[in-house]
Amino acid sequence: MDNKIPISRDTINQSGSLFNHSVRANINSNSNSNSTDSSLDNPTENIQTADQSNAKSHDSPDTSTNTDTDTDTDTDTDTDRANVILGTKCYIDGSARDRALDSMESLIENDIGELTVSWGIDIRDDAFIHVTLTGADATAASNLLAETWGEIHASTERTDGEIYIGTLDSWDESGWTLDVGGEYVMIPASELGLGQGSPTQVRDRFGIVQHTPLRFIAGETPRLADSTRDQLYEWTRETGAGRVNVNSATRGEVRATINRAGHADDIVTVDRLGLLEQSVICTEDTDPPGLIASIGSYIRAELKCVLT
Repeated sequence: MDNKIPISRDTINQSGSLFNHSVRANINSNSNSNSTDSSLDNPTENIQTADQSNAKSHDSPDTSTNTDTDTDTDTDTDTDRANVILGTKCYIDGSARDRALDSMESLIENDIGELTVSWGIDIRDDAFIHVTLTGADATAASNLLAETWGEIHASTERTDGEIYIGTLDSWDESGWTLDVGGEYVMIPASELGLGQGSPTQVRDRFGIVQHTPLRFIAGETPRLADSTRDQLYEWTRETGAGRVNVNSATRGEVRATINRAGHADDIVTVDRLGLLEQSVICTEDTDPPGLIASIGSYIRAELKCVLT
């Protein structure tokens, strides 16, 4: 296409340093990274509670059939109820928050819409998404959502050696700190298991944006789960030129931004990492740093690339 970026890898600084191996581009005034203490200036201060119109509800489908007999259902005894705190956050505000909640509603509909269950969504003070479920299939729906999105467990509910989920909150020379529902779990640098380099350099090399959901093994010294390590390594080995990871935007918004910038043909697809964290897979002849430079002015987000 005429406006396609002629992005050559020759333009990338190929020095042997670990930091330069992954080109870093943070093009958002909301995402000011710091190599010594890179906790981004993003969002919980703007988080509203459910009482401030952050709640959405959805009724279960009407599965009843017309008969000549009236049947009274004792909802107090026959209706199941369940709650689940999903392993993904909604940390934006304003109209963008409304769009994100609409997107979450559609995603949950896709996950459990065929079950006999009603649900309501709200955003907790820590920005994690809480889903309340009511209906005959409430427990099944809760389990399905936990399997799809991961479930946040308080420290009192966690068992050493088991896998849990949190979101990347901050990083420094000591390691990565995960937000696990308002509680924080430090993954020491020695337990990242992602090769050489400081925690900041490792984050840059694998293109991990803030708030990305990550799984960890609970214990006296927590470590990244093997499934998370495998996923991150796979990003650097897969076919293609690499990826561009983005936060603070839904999958639909990222796709629309890429189209608006004239690069629809320069990507393969957009993988959803969380509600507001996406991973753009580039075609073989598209250079991820160049794509970041092109779309950065269209989107207020942290953008980082992964090179293969």
